[in-house]
Amino acid sequence: MRRFASLSKRICLVAMLLLALLLALPMSVGAQDTMDDSVFVSIRHYGGLDPDGQDELYRLTAEGFLPIIRESEGYIGYYWLHEGENVVAVSLFESQAQAAASAESAREYVNENLAHLVAGPPRTVEGQVDIGFVELLDGMGDGEVSSLHASVRIYDGFEAADLDEFVAIVDDGFLPIMRETAGFFGYYLMHDGAGALVAISIFDSEAASLASNENARDFVAEKLTAYLPSAPAIVSGRVGIASLADLNEGANLIDDAPVFVSIRVYDGVDPMKRDEIVRLVDPRFLSIMRESDGFVGYYLLPAGDKLAAISLFDSAEQAAASNDKARDYVAEYMAPLLPNAPTIVEGHIDVMYVNDADDMTMADGMSELYASLRIYPASDMSMLGQSVESVKAYLLPALHEAGGLFSYYALNDGDDTIAGLNVYVSEEKALAANDIAAAFNAEHSVDFLPDDPLRVTGQLGVAALAEIRMGENLVGSTTAEHVFASVRVYDGIDPGDQDEIGRLTGEGFLPIMRESDGFVGYFLLSAGDKLTAVSMFRSEGQVSASNEKAREFVVENLAPLLPNAPRIVEGQLSINHVPAQSDGELFASVRFYEGFDLSHFDEANDLAIAHLLPALEDLGGLFAQYALNDGEDTVVGISIFADEEASMSSNDVGKAFTMEYLADWAPNPPTGLSGKLAIAALAEVRMGENLVGAVME
Repeated sequence: MRRFASLSKRICLVAMLLLALLLALPMSVGAQDTMDDSVFVSIRHYGGLDPDGQDELYRLTAEGFLPIIRESEGYIGYYWLHEGENVVAVSLFESQAQAAASAESAREYVNENLAHLVAGPPRTVEGQVDIGFVELLDGMGDGEVSSLHASVRIYDGFEAADLDEFVAIVDDGFLPIMRETAGFFGYYLMHDGAGALVAISIFDSEAASLASNENARDFVAEKLTAYLPSAPAIVSGRVGIASLADLNEGANLIDDAPVFVSIRVYDGVDPMKRDEIVRLVDPRFLSIMRESDGFVGYYLLPAGDKLAAISLFDSAEQAAASNDKARDYVAEYMAPLLPNAPTIVEGHIDVMYVNDADDMTMADGMSELYASLRIYPASDMSMLGQSVESVKAYLLPALHEAGGLFSYYALNDGDDTIAGLNVYVSEEKALAANDIAAAFNAEHSVDFLPDDPLRVTGQLGVAALAEIRMGENLVGSTTAEHVFASVRVYDGIDPGDQDEIGRLTGEGFLPIMRESDGFVGYFLLSAGDKLTAVSMFRSEGQVSASNEKAREFVVENLAPLLPNAPRIVEGQLSINHVPAQSDGELFASVRFYEGFDLSHFDEANDLAIAHLLPALEDLGGLFAQYALNDGEDTVVGISIFADEEASMSSNDVGKAFTMEYLADWAPNPPTGLSGKLAIAALAEVRMGENLVGAVME
């Protein structure tokens, strides 16, 4: 080995052995220790894995394989990281034979335990470590580091005629760059003697890890192109296992890292506003949480006049930052819905359980989840350790045996409050969990928890975990089926004014719609002497409000151009089908079926989904299809295409469908208009901006 150095940031860790056989001498921060002992490494890169199986793969590796390798002769360290379809495992040993033996142990363990998760053999690179440098982070020696992130760069065609010269360049030039980056933990460089070279950079944040790839690219381009002629294969991901033989007896340094939780309970909430609250949280606020550093999970629990929001993060700092974001978001978007400041409980998780069964994490999510949150104030924290052990031994098994348990969390705030959250797949189980917890407390924790808890129990509006479906909402939106529309048809328009109407509407009225509560979409269709505007919102009240805003805007800005009051049809969308996105022109056909027998509307709607939608899709270029009725005798169908010919043909398709399937219920032929859309805006696409641009350019 060319060089293997170690550095301790804290004096109490100075004398700690960092890697087996490498004794760190007492030194000041910034000093290095150069030694000649050899360390051998086996790097195994598994590709083409199912990302949804990563949690199980990690668990089986941490629980089953890590104990095996830790007991192996000559063991120095082990790292395991994953990114998407890739997993990289790194084993460090005192000798080449021991490193090779670890690779064989890994192969046997994979064949016996992980074959259903690992489709094929890994690419294996083995050799001697040329540079190995570990710099302890605060808390690393105590097993308190919350997360590590690594980038593994595998270069092929390594042509170092003078290995010593190559290593010296990296040692003197690149390693200092790594060490100067905040959160640096370790760096390894090795070659296999057969044209492959691997560099591993480890940091305490994803951003720093990804930045190391850019730094490496720039450094190679400037200094090392003669040795590394081709770009590397890169895997950058979160480290699930980081084990060093001489720290914490080789236990996973981050496996038991505490997850920090922030619970915000709002009261005085209008129960009738549940759907609107969920809509405002998912997807907009949830996306803010998901993109925040250290995000672990998020639950939103509306229950009667209370609302509980639970955020899980890797660290207290990250959770605190999430609270700031929540406060800002509530102030800007949800203040009328959440009139009172929340009760906040924050602390580290003492017990965490998440069911990773296939039926719990299926790709299309779950329709419903129910939760029970219990907050106990004035707890005797001197008995916390005893209580935690009792929860693990008695309460958690009892909750699990009730059936349908998705997750359970117990936490304390470090002062006098503890909380428990359990999530079930049925309301009955969630309610029963309160009785189970009460019985447990009466038998095991009456002295620890003297008071009755604050309880919040109900159906979850949002349940998101970072490691499942990329942190998306597992239960979907409870308001997904509730979209209301208003169709306003103006006639008697001068066709020469259509462009001006489109310009004024795009510049003035669309921003009003986009900023309105519950906005889903807006379309403006001009055709000859008629103009049709379609507004879509999450509630009937919001649609009615949009009509009033349209009336006011027309009176103030468009009265000379729109001389007649519009015909208005309002109703809930029964078909809300948006299969595609478009950056070009869009064409629409709006059809009104008057005299419709609405007692058969549900049946007609089912027939439209079964027969009309496929026929429209066969025309090609279908952007969206909508349908609604006014509750009296009128049905409206709206077809939008990326092709004008297909849009015009949709009228014939609609007529043919009506004659074949709906003749008894829709006796009158449809009326309407077709033409090019001046405005097409959807809230979830490009922030609700006009998708088709200005038509008057």
